[in-house]
Amino acid sequence: QTNGQFCFSFGSGQLGHPVDVAVSANNHLVIVDNSHHCIYTYTLDGHYVGKFASYGSGRGRLHGPSSLTTDLCGFIIVAETCNHRVSIFDKDGNCVHCFGSNGSGDGQFEYP
Repeated sequence: QTNGQFCFSFGSGQLGHPVDVAVSANNHLVIVDNSHHCIYTYTLDGHYVGKFASYGSGRGRLHGPSSLTTDLCGFIIVAETCNHRVSIFDKDGNCVHCFGSNGSGDGQFEYP
């Protein structure tokens, strides 16, 4: 228990522009980095575990990731602003599904 007091920081010099964080089903911090176009994982006490994804528009690539969440099955769901889509990764960083395109129709997004 911290009573609202600062505990520690991590990722200095590694994270570019972190925009969202969640706790995964395996108790890792999952951080989406907008400027590095990737996902970083850390233990809950701040030790680096790894990173996955990189810049691009192909499956498993990110362009302007803006937010993320996790589910109880271990999936990491990422909204991508510049790719106008949502990408879903498994706990090991493999892209298992992505959907959406630019537009205002059904199944389309404008800068999610």
